[in-house]
Amino acid sequence: MKSLRLVISILFLFPAYAISQELKPGVIISQENADAVKELVPSAILKRIGTGEYSLRIGELKPESLSSVYSEGFYKASEENKGKYSLDDTGGLIDVSTGKRTTPGQGLPFPEIDPEDPEAGTKIVWNFLATEYQSNSQEIMWILRTYKGRSIEVEVIGRQARLPYDFRSTPIKIEKGITYKELSLYLAPADLFGTVGLTWRWHDPSKWDSTWMYIPSMRRVRRTTAANRSDSVGATDFMMDDVNGYAGKVEFFDWKLLGAKDMLLAFIPDEPDGSIATFPRKCEAYIRRGEKAFIQPRFKTTWGYDEEKPRHAPWWPLSIIWVKRPVYVLEGTSKDPYYSLGKAHLIVDRETFRIFMKLGWDRAGNYWRTQVMTQGYYLSPDGKISAPAAEISCLIDEKRNRASTSDRTAPEVLPTIFNIDTDAGLFSISNFLNYGK
Repeated sequence: MKSLRLVISILFLFPAYAISQELKPGVIISQENADAVKELVPSAILKRIGTGEYSLRIGELKPESLSSVYSEGFYKASEENKGKYSLDDTGGLIDVSTGKRTTPGQGLPFPEIDPEDPEAGTKIVWNFLATEYQSNSQEIMWILRTYKGRSIEVEVIGRQARLPYDFRSTPIKIEKGITYKELSLYLAPADLFGTVGLTWRWHDPSKWDSTWMYIPSMRRVRRTTAANRSDSVGATDFMMDDVNGYAGKVEFFDWKLLGAKDMLLAFIPDEPDGSIATFPRKCEAYIRRGEKAFIQPRFKTTWGYDEEKPRHAPWWPLSIIWVKRPVYVLEGTSKDPYYSLGKAHLIVDRETFRIFMKLGWDRAGNYWRTQVMTQGYYLSPDGKISAPAAEISCLIDEKRNRASTSDRTAPEVLPTIFNIDTDAGLFSISNFLNYGK
Protein backbone atom coordinates (compact mmCIF):
# COMPACT_ATOMS: atom_id res chain seq x y z
CA MET A 1 0.00 0.00 0.00
CA LYS A 2 2.89 2.34 0.90
CA SER A 3 4.56 1.70 -2.46
CA LEU A 4 1.29 2.47 -4.27
CA ARG A 5 1.05 5.86 -2.51
CA LEU A 6 4.66 6.55 -3.50
CA VAL A 7 3.91 5.82 -7.16
CA ILE A 8 0.83 8.05 -7.08
CA SER A 9 2.84 10.87 -5.46
CA ILE A 10 5.50 10.62 -8.16
CA LEU A 11 2.85 10.73 -10.89
CA PHE A 12 1.33 13.90 -9.41
CA LEU A 13 4.72 15.56 -9.00
CA PHE A 14 6.02 14.65 -12.44
CA PRO A 15 4.12 17.35 -14.43
CA ALA A 16 5.45 20.11 -12.14
CA TYR A 17 8.96 18.67 -12.38
CA ALA A 18 8.69 18.47 -16.17
CA ILE A 19 7.58 22.10 -16.37
CA SER A 20 10.46 23.26 -14.15
CA GLN A 21 12.83 21.43 -16.49
CA GLU A 22 11.25 23.18 -19.50
CA LEU A 23 11.78 26.62 -17.90
CA LYS A 24 15.52 26.42 -17.40
CA PRO A 25 17.51 29.42 -18.75
CA GLY A 26 18.27 29.09 -22.44
CA VAL A 27 15.26 26.88 -23.22
CA ILE A 28 13.12 28.03 -26.17
CA ILE A 29 9.36 27.74 -25.75
CA SER A 30 7.75 26.99 -29.11
CA GLN A 31 4.92 24.96 -30.62
CA GLU A 32 6.40 21.70 -29.33
CA ASN A 33 6.48 22.64 -25.63
CA ALA A 34 3.95 25.47 -25.35
CA ASP A 35 2.03 23.65 -22.61
CA ALA A 36 4.92 24.37 -20.23
CA VAL A 37 3.84 28.04 -20.05
CA LYS A 38 0.07 27.76 -20.38
CA GLU A 39 -0.45 29.04 -16.81
CA LEU A 40 2.25 31.71 -17.10
CA VAL A 41 1.29 33.80 -20.16
CA PRO A 42 -1.96 35.37 -21.39
CA SER A 43 -4.05 33.14 -23.64
CA ALA A 44 -3.49 35.47 -26.62
CA ILE A 45 0.27 34.91 -26.39
CA LEU A 46 -0.11 31.15 -25.81
CA LYS A 47 -2.30 30.91 -28.92
CA ARG A 48 0.34 32.54 -31.12
CA ILE A 49 3.07 30.33 -29.66
CA GLY A 50 0.90 27.43 -30.79
CA THR A 51 0.74 28.79 -34.35
CA GLY A 52 4.51 29.31 -34.47
CA GLU A 53 4.27 33.11 -34.69
CA TYR A 54 5.88 33.58 -31.27
CA SER A 55 8.62 31.84 -29.33
CA LEU A 56 9.95 32.64 -25.85
CA ARG A 57 13.57 32.31 -24.70
CA ILE A 58 13.65 31.52 -20.99
CA GLY A 59 16.18 33.52 -18.98
CA GLU A 60 17.13 34.46 -15.44
CA LEU A 61 17.73 37.60 -13.38
CA LYS A 62 20.82 38.48 -11.40
CA PRO A 63 20.04 38.84 -8.56
CA GLU A 64 16.92 36.70 -8.65
CA SER A 65 15.00 39.19 -6.50
CA LEU A 66 14.25 42.73 -7.74
CA SER A 67 13.57 44.05 -4.24
CA SER A 68 16.64 46.32 -4.27
CA VAL A 69 16.77 47.72 -7.84
CA TYR A 70 15.91 51.27 -6.74
CA SER A 71 18.13 53.69 -4.83
CA GLU A 72 18.54 53.53 -1.06
CA GLY A 73 16.90 56.95 -0.85
CA PHE A 74 13.81 55.66 -2.64
CA TYR A 75 13.37 52.73 -0.25
CA LYS A 76 14.04 54.90 2.79
CA ALA A 77 11.41 57.41 1.64
CA SER A 78 8.96 54.57 0.97
CA GLU A 79 9.38 53.34 4.55
CA GLU A 80 8.77 56.84 5.88
CA ASN A 81 5.59 57.11 3.77
CA LYS A 82 3.79 54.38 5.76
CA GLY A 83 0.47 55.81 6.89
CA LYS A 84 1.17 59.20 5.32
CA TYR A 85 -1.19 58.97 2.34
CA SER A 86 -4.74 57.85 1.72
CA LEU A 87 -7.32 57.96 -1.10
CA ASP A 88 -10.37 60.15 -1.52
CA ASP A 89 -13.64 58.90 -2.97
CA THR A 90 -12.40 59.53 -6.55
CA GLY A 91 -9.23 57.46 -6.06
CA GLY A 92 -7.12 60.61 -5.75
CA LEU A 93 -4.04 60.70 -3.51
CA ILE A 94 -4.41 62.78 -0.34
CA ASP A 95 -2.24 63.60 2.67
CA VAL A 96 -3.74 61.97 5.78
CA SER A 97 -2.76 64.91 8.00
CA THR A 98 -4.67 67.47 5.91
CA GLY A 99 -7.19 65.38 4.00
CA LYS A 100 -6.20 67.27 0.84
CA ARG A 101 -4.30 66.54 -2.36
CA THR A 102 -0.65 67.46 -2.05
CA THR A 103 2.57 67.21 -4.04
CA PRO A 104 3.91 63.82 -2.89
CA GLY A 105 7.61 63.37 -2.27
CA GLN A 106 9.92 60.52 -3.20
CA GLY A 107 9.05 56.90 -2.50
CA LEU A 108 6.07 54.56 -2.75
CA PRO A 109 2.98 56.21 -1.22
CA PHE A 110 1.70 52.76 -0.23
CA PRO A 111 4.72 50.57 0.54
CA GLU A 112 2.52 47.87 2.09
CA ILE A 113 -0.28 46.40 -0.02
CA ASP A 114 -3.02 44.39 1.69
CA PRO A 115 -4.63 42.11 -0.95
CA GLU A 116 -7.89 42.23 1.04
CA ASP A 117 -8.04 46.01 0.88
CA PRO A 118 -10.79 47.07 -1.60
CA GLU A 119 -8.57 50.05 -2.57
CA ALA A 120 -5.50 47.86 -3.22
CA GLY A 121 -5.77 48.15 -7.02
CA THR A 122 -5.81 51.95 -6.96
CA LYS A 123 -2.91 52.06 -4.49
CA ILE A 124 -0.82 49.81 -6.75
CA VAL A 125 -1.32 52.22 -9.68
CA TRP A 126 -0.20 55.13 -7.50
CA ASN A 127 2.90 53.11 -6.57
CA PHE A 128 3.58 52.61 -10.29
CA LEU A 129 3.52 56.38 -10.83
CA ALA A 130 5.89 56.87 -7.90
CA THR A 131 8.42 54.63 -9.65
CA GLU A 132 7.77 56.39 -12.97
CA TYR A 133 8.57 59.92 -11.80
CA GLN A 134 11.49 59.21 -9.44
CA SER A 135 14.11 59.78 -12.19
CA ASN A 136 13.03 63.45 -12.27
CA SER A 137 13.12 65.38 -15.56
CA GLN A 138 13.95 63.18 -18.51
CA GLU A 139 14.11 63.24 -22.28
CA ILE A 140 13.28 60.22 -24.40
CA MET A 141 13.28 59.47 -28.11
CA TRP A 142 11.25 56.71 -29.68
CA ILE A 143 10.33 55.12 -32.97
CA LEU A 144 6.85 53.70 -33.55
CA ARG A 145 6.29 51.18 -36.33
CA THR A 146 3.08 49.65 -37.64
CA TYR A 147 3.20 46.50 -39.75
CA LYS A 148 1.22 45.39 -42.78
CA GLY A 149 2.14 41.84 -43.64
CA ARG A 150 5.90 41.64 -43.23
CA SER A 151 6.55 45.24 -44.22
CA ILE A 152 6.54 48.43 -42.18
CA GLU A 153 3.45 50.43 -43.13
CA VAL A 154 3.94 53.46 -40.85
CA GLU A 155 6.99 54.81 -39.02
CA VAL A 156 6.75 57.67 -36.53
CA ILE A 157 9.79 59.16 -34.76
CA GLY A 158 9.49 61.57 -31.88
CA ARG A 159 11.17 63.12 -28.85
CA GLN A 160 9.59 63.88 -25.52
CA ALA A 161 10.65 65.88 -22.47
CA ARG A 162 8.87 65.56 -19.14
CA LEU A 163 9.09 67.74 -16.04
CA PRO A 164 7.36 66.01 -13.08
CA TYR A 165 6.53 67.69 -9.79
CA ASP A 166 5.15 64.60 -8.02
CA PHE A 167 7.41 61.90 -6.49
CA ARG A 168 10.69 63.63 -7.36
CA SER A 169 14.05 62.41 -6.03
CA THR A 170 15.54 65.94 -6.13
CA PRO A 171 13.96 69.24 -5.02
CA ILE A 172 12.55 71.73 -7.47
CA LYS A 173 10.42 74.87 -7.30
CA ILE A 174 6.93 73.35 -7.26
CA GLU A 175 3.99 74.71 -9.23
CA LYS A 176 1.00 73.96 -7.05
CA GLY A 177 -1.75 71.84 -8.49
CA ILE A 178 0.34 70.31 -11.30
CA THR A 179 1.49 66.69 -11.53
CA TYR A 180 3.79 67.15 -14.53
CA LYS A 181 4.38 69.05 -17.76
CA GLU A 182 5.29 67.25 -20.96
CA LEU A 183 6.48 68.33 -24.40
CA SER A 184 6.36 66.08 -27.50
CA LEU A 185 8.04 66.81 -30.84
CA TYR A 186 7.44 64.73 -33.98
CA LEU A 187 10.36 64.29 -36.39
CA ALA A 188 8.90 61.81 -38.89
CA PRO A 189 7.06 61.14 -41.14
CA ALA A 190 7.31 64.28 -43.25
CA ASP A 191 3.67 65.30 -42.77
CA LEU A 192 4.16 65.31 -38.97
CA PHE A 193 7.60 66.94 -38.90
CA GLY A 194 7.67 69.94 -36.59
CA THR A 195 4.37 69.15 -34.90
CA VAL A 196 4.64 69.84 -31.17
CA GLY A 197 2.31 68.93 -28.32
CA LEU A 198 2.28 70.38 -24.81
CA THR A 199 0.48 68.76 -21.84
CA TRP A 200 -0.10 69.96 -18.29
CA ARG A 201 -1.55 67.38 -15.92
CA TRP A 202 -3.47 68.63 -12.87
CA HIS A 203 -3.92 67.26 -9.36
CA ASP A 204 -7.65 68.00 -9.45
CA PRO A 205 -9.28 64.59 -10.09
CA SER A 206 -12.16 66.18 -12.00
CA LYS A 207 -9.95 68.25 -14.30
CA TRP A 208 -8.85 67.03 -17.72
CA ASP A 209 -5.27 67.63 -18.87
CA SER A 210 -4.61 70.99 -20.49
CA THR A 211 -3.18 70.35 -23.97
CA TRP A 212 -1.95 72.52 -26.82
CA MET A 213 -0.67 71.69 -30.31
CA TYR A 214 1.58 73.59 -32.68
CA ILE A 215 0.86 72.73 -36.33
CA PRO A 216 3.68 73.86 -38.70
CA SER A 217 1.43 74.24 -41.74
CA MET A 218 -0.80 76.65 -39.79
CA ARG A 219 2.07 78.28 -37.85
CA ARG A 220 -0.35 78.62 -34.96
CA VAL A 221 -0.80 77.17 -31.48
CA ARG A 222 -4.20 75.59 -30.92
CA ARG A 223 -5.83 74.42 -27.69
CA THR A 224 -6.88 70.79 -28.12
CA THR A 225 -9.22 68.50 -26.22
CA ALA A 226 -7.72 66.14 -23.66
CA ALA A 227 -10.75 63.84 -23.69
CA ASN A 228 -9.08 61.59 -26.26
CA ARG A 229 -6.73 59.45 -24.21
CA SER A 230 -7.88 56.35 -26.09
CA ASP A 231 -7.30 57.86 -29.54
CA SER A 232 -4.50 56.34 -31.61
CA VAL A 233 -1.08 58.00 -31.91
CA GLY A 234 -0.76 58.91 -35.58
CA ALA A 235 -1.57 55.92 -37.77
CA THR A 236 -0.28 53.41 -35.19
CA ASP A 237 -2.21 51.03 -32.92
CA PHE A 238 -0.96 52.74 -29.75
CA MET A 239 -3.25 54.88 -27.64
CA MET A 240 -1.95 57.85 -25.67
CA ASP A 241 -2.68 55.92 -22.46
CA ASP A 242 -0.51 52.96 -23.57
CA VAL A 243 2.76 54.78 -22.83
CA ASN A 244 4.70 52.73 -20.24
CA GLY A 245 1.58 50.59 -19.71
CA TYR A 246 -0.69 53.31 -18.38
CA ALA A 247 -0.29 57.07 -18.84
CA GLY A 248 -3.73 58.31 -17.84
CA LYS A 249 -4.91 59.82 -14.57
CA VAL A 250 -5.46 57.27 -11.82
CA GLU A 251 -8.81 58.87 -10.94
CA PHE A 252 -10.25 58.34 -14.43
CA PHE A 253 -10.49 54.56 -13.87
CA ASP A 254 -12.01 52.26 -11.28
CA TRP A 255 -9.22 49.86 -10.25
CA LYS A 256 -9.58 46.42 -8.72
CA LEU A 257 -6.94 43.92 -7.65
CA LEU A 258 -7.94 40.58 -9.18
CA GLY A 259 -5.18 38.58 -7.52
CA ALA A 260 -1.51 37.68 -7.31
CA LYS A 261 0.24 34.92 -9.24
CA ASP A 262 3.41 34.04 -11.14
CA MET A 263 3.79 34.95 -14.82
CA LEU A 264 6.56 35.18 -17.42
CA LEU A 265 7.75 38.76 -17.95
CA ALA A 266 10.03 40.14 -20.67
CA PHE A 267 13.51 41.66 -20.16
CA ILE A 268 16.38 42.76 -22.39
CA PRO A 269 19.37 40.54 -21.49
CA ASP A 270 22.92 41.75 -20.78
CA GLU A 271 24.10 40.27 -24.09
CA PRO A 272 22.03 40.03 -27.32
CA ASP A 273 22.10 36.22 -27.38
CA GLY A 274 22.40 35.73 -23.63
CA SER A 275 19.90 34.49 -21.07
CA ILE A 276 20.85 36.70 -18.08
CA ALA A 277 19.61 40.18 -17.19
CA THR A 278 21.50 41.90 -14.36
CA PHE A 279 19.83 44.72 -12.44
CA PRO A 280 20.17 47.51 -11.57
CA ARG A 281 22.35 48.69 -14.43
CA LYS A 282 24.72 51.58 -13.78
CA CYS A 283 24.53 54.48 -16.23
CA GLU A 284 27.15 56.94 -17.46
CA ALA A 285 27.15 60.61 -16.55
CA TYR A 286 25.91 63.00 -19.24
CA ILE A 287 26.95 66.38 -17.88
CA ARG A 288 26.16 68.26 -21.07
CA ARG A 289 22.50 67.97 -19.99
CA GLY A 290 23.09 68.66 -16.31
CA GLU A 291 25.53 68.17 -13.47
CA LYS A 292 23.76 65.00 -12.29
CA ALA A 293 22.26 63.87 -15.62
CA PHE A 294 22.91 60.31 -16.79
CA ILE A 295 22.20 58.32 -19.94
CA GLN A 296 20.70 54.90 -20.54
CA PRO A 297 23.06 52.22 -21.94
CA ARG A 298 22.71 51.22 -25.59
CA PHE A 299 20.96 47.97 -26.55
CA LYS A 300 20.13 46.28 -29.81
CA THR A 301 16.70 44.73 -30.26
CA THR A 302 15.87 42.39 -33.13
CA TRP A 303 12.34 41.80 -34.35
CA GLY A 304 10.57 39.21 -36.45
CA TYR A 305 10.85 41.38 -39.56
CA ASP A 306 14.67 41.18 -39.25
CA GLU A 307 14.70 37.43 -39.92
CA GLU A 308 16.22 36.34 -43.25
CA LYS A 309 13.97 33.29 -43.25
CA PRO A 310 10.67 34.55 -41.80
CA ARG A 311 9.31 32.40 -38.98
CA HIS A 312 7.89 34.74 -36.37
CA ALA A 313 5.33 37.52 -36.59
CA PRO A 314 7.17 40.64 -37.88
CA TRP A 315 6.31 42.61 -34.76
CA TRP A 316 7.53 40.03 -32.25
CA PRO A 317 10.77 40.92 -30.34
CA LEU A 318 13.30 38.10 -30.63
CA SER A 319 16.31 39.28 -28.58
CA ILE A 320 14.56 39.28 -25.21
CA ILE A 321 14.28 36.78 -22.40
CA TRP A 322 11.31 35.69 -20.32
CA VAL A 323 11.58 35.18 -16.57
CA LYS A 324 8.98 33.87 -14.12
CA ARG A 325 8.08 36.68 -11.74
CA PRO A 326 5.51 37.36 -8.97
CA VAL A 327 2.86 39.78 -10.28
CA TYR A 328 -0.33 41.58 -9.39
CA VAL A 329 -3.22 41.40 -11.87
CA LEU A 330 -5.27 44.60 -11.87
CA GLU A 331 -8.53 45.34 -13.65
CA GLY A 332 -9.25 48.90 -14.71
CA THR A 333 -12.61 50.17 -16.00
CA SER A 334 -12.80 53.66 -17.46
CA LYS A 335 -15.27 56.09 -15.94
CA ASP A 336 -15.53 57.76 -19.36
CA PRO A 337 -18.38 56.14 -21.37
CA TYR A 338 -16.66 57.18 -24.61
CA TYR A 339 -13.34 55.52 -23.80
CA SER A 340 -12.68 52.85 -26.43
CA LEU A 341 -11.50 50.18 -23.95
CA GLY A 342 -14.23 48.53 -21.94
CA LYS A 343 -11.75 47.16 -19.45
CA ALA A 344 -8.02 46.64 -19.16
CA HIS A 345 -5.88 44.22 -17.18
CA LEU A 346 -2.47 45.42 -16.02
CA ILE A 347 0.23 42.86 -15.16
CA VAL A 348 2.40 44.54 -12.50
CA ASP A 349 5.61 43.17 -10.98
CA ARG A 350 4.99 42.75 -7.24
CA GLU A 351 8.48 43.83 -6.18
CA THR A 352 8.99 46.87 -8.43
CA PHE A 353 5.42 47.98 -9.27
CA ARG A 354 6.32 48.25 -12.97
CA ILE A 355 3.78 47.34 -15.67
CA PHE A 356 4.90 44.60 -18.07
CA MET A 357 1.66 43.77 -19.90
CA LYS A 358 -1.66 45.39 -20.66
CA LEU A 359 -4.61 43.36 -21.94
CA GLY A 360 -7.67 45.12 -23.35
CA TRP A 361 -11.31 44.35 -24.13
CA ASP A 362 -13.66 46.52 -26.20
CA ARG A 363 -16.87 47.95 -24.78
CA ALA A 364 -18.83 44.93 -26.04
CA GLY A 365 -16.66 42.64 -23.92
CA ASN A 366 -14.64 41.15 -26.79
CA TYR A 367 -10.92 40.64 -26.35
CA TRP A 368 -9.09 43.22 -28.44
CA ARG A 369 -5.49 44.15 -27.59
CA THR A 370 -2.31 42.66 -26.11
CA GLN A 371 0.57 44.91 -25.06
CA VAL A 372 3.95 43.47 -23.98
CA MET A 373 6.80 45.61 -22.60
CA THR A 374 10.29 45.14 -21.26
CA GLN A 375 11.26 47.09 -18.17
CA GLY A 376 14.82 48.01 -17.23
CA TYR A 377 16.14 49.31 -13.91
CA TYR A 378 18.94 51.89 -13.99
CA LEU A 379 21.02 53.82 -11.46
CA SER A 380 22.91 57.10 -11.67
CA PRO A 381 26.72 56.83 -11.49
CA ASP A 382 26.67 57.77 -7.80
CA GLY A 383 23.82 55.33 -7.08
CA LYS A 384 21.59 58.04 -5.59
CA ILE A 385 18.89 58.22 -8.28
CA SER A 386 17.11 55.25 -9.80
CA ALA A 387 15.40 55.30 -13.17
CA PRO A 388 13.14 52.48 -14.36
CA ALA A 389 12.26 52.57 -18.05
CA ALA A 390 9.98 50.78 -20.50
CA GLU A 391 12.52 50.07 -23.26
CA ILE A 392 10.44 48.40 -25.97
CA SER A 393 6.73 47.75 -26.37
CA CYS A 394 4.68 45.58 -28.70
CA LEU A 395 0.94 46.30 -29.14
CA ILE A 396 -1.10 43.69 -31.01
CA ASP A 397 -4.59 44.36 -32.35
CA GLU A 398 -5.89 40.80 -32.07
CA LYS A 399 -9.06 41.59 -34.02
CA ARG A 400 -7.30 42.90 -37.13
CA ASN A 401 -4.22 40.70 -36.77
CA ARG A 402 -1.82 43.62 -36.99
CA ALA A 403 0.48 45.36 -34.54
CA SER A 404 2.65 48.34 -33.72
CA THR A 405 5.92 48.50 -31.84
CA SER A 406 7.63 51.20 -29.80
CA ASP A 407 11.42 51.08 -29.57
CA ARG A 408 13.81 53.25 -27.53
CA THR A 409 16.78 51.00 -28.38
CA ALA A 410 16.79 51.44 -32.18
CA PRO A 411 19.93 52.98 -33.76
CA GLU A 412 17.75 55.71 -35.28
CA VAL A 413 17.00 57.19 -31.84
CA LEU A 414 19.04 58.62 -28.98
CA PRO A 415 19.13 56.84 -25.60
CA THR A 416 16.96 58.12 -22.76
CA ILE A 417 18.55 60.85 -20.63
CA PHE A 418 17.52 60.94 -16.95
CA ASN A 419 17.69 63.67 -14.30
CA ILE A 420 18.38 66.47 -16.76
CA ASP A 421 18.48 70.16 -15.84
CA THR A 422 15.23 71.41 -17.30
CA ASP A 423 14.09 75.01 -17.64
CA ALA A 424 10.44 75.09 -16.60
CA GLY A 425 9.95 77.93 -19.08
CA LEU A 426 10.36 75.42 -21.90
CA PHE A 427 6.94 74.06 -20.95
CA SER A 428 5.19 77.42 -21.04
CA ILE A 429 2.49 78.08 -23.60
CA SER A 430 4.40 81.04 -25.05
CA ASN A 431 7.70 79.23 -25.52
CA PHE A 432 6.90 75.64 -26.48
CA LEU A 433 6.34 76.41 -30.17
CA ASN A 434 10.07 77.15 -30.52
CA TYR A 435 10.55 73.38 -30.60
CA GLY A 436 8.69 73.23 -33.87
CA LYS A 437 10.63 75.95 -35.70
